[in-house]
Amino acid sequence: MGHPVSQHYDQKLETTQIIKRLREAYPQGPNPFQLAPVDQLHIGGIKASQKLLERIPASKEIQILDIGSGLGGLLRLAESDLGLTIVGLDITHGLNRINQQLSALCSDRQSPQLITGDAHQLPFPDGQFDLIIFQHSLLNMPDDKQVLSECYRILKPEGQLLLHEVIQGDNFVEMSYPVPWARDMENSHLITEAQLMNRLDQSGFDISAFSDWSDEALAWRQRQSAKETQEKPKAAPVSPAMVLGPEFQAMGKNVIKNLSKKAARVVEVVANKTN
Repeated sequence: MGHPVSQHYDQKLETTQIIKRLREAYPQGPNPFQLAPVDQLHIGGIKASQKLLERIPASKEIQILDIGSGLGGLLRLAESDLGLTIVGLDITHGLNRINQQLSALCSDRQSPQLITGDAHQLPFPDGQFDLIIFQHSLLNMPDDKQVLSECYRILKPEGQLLLHEVIQGDNFVEMSYPVPWARDMENSHLITEAQLMNRLDQSGFDISAFSDWSDEALAWRQRQSAKETQEKPKAAPVSPAMVLGPEFQAMGKNVIKNLSKKAARVVEVVANKTN
């Protein structure tokens, strides 16, 4: 039996159909917005990724790692918008495989550097990276203390963490499943704001910025759900259901419910490694 996270993301993945439909629909290669229905599955979509990238200095010398890189939307967007090459790490080999294929469809894109690995044991030497990004990925990791300790180890002395994450809300007891990152509570690892701050502090990080994106995340998911239920004469060739399966409709509804009921929150955190 495979890793629970890999099972969640791999079991409904329609790799062949995704690539076939994109190739037929966009013979010259899809742009980031055309890929977004499958490679920007976090709450907030591509606009949230663009907002996150505003935190990154546009320097080609900076070494960046995206932990939980998924289908690679953030990697390709960083290259497209900032000219940056980001290393991607994901525990699900199937996601890395389709990530490579999606980049290959885009003729002007470099092949991304992808590694299949577990963030609890990062396969990198000490002090390699300037920046580590988590975008809806810490929530899939049962031992966040170990993950953050590993991040501290592989960051340079003045390295930084950039997190776009879902955490527990004040009314977490009302949390409904399935959600895009987990089909049940057992495989969802949300923590509170206080726990996140404590984990970062204990791991050797200082918080330099904290923002709550919950209201705009809810508004975005409500707009997406309205679009998904409308009849479209020219529907997009690919959809999130081709990654997450037919349960995606229920997942989307539960995201709205969880944010509306304050069971979950969406936050951005910037943390600096202390020396």
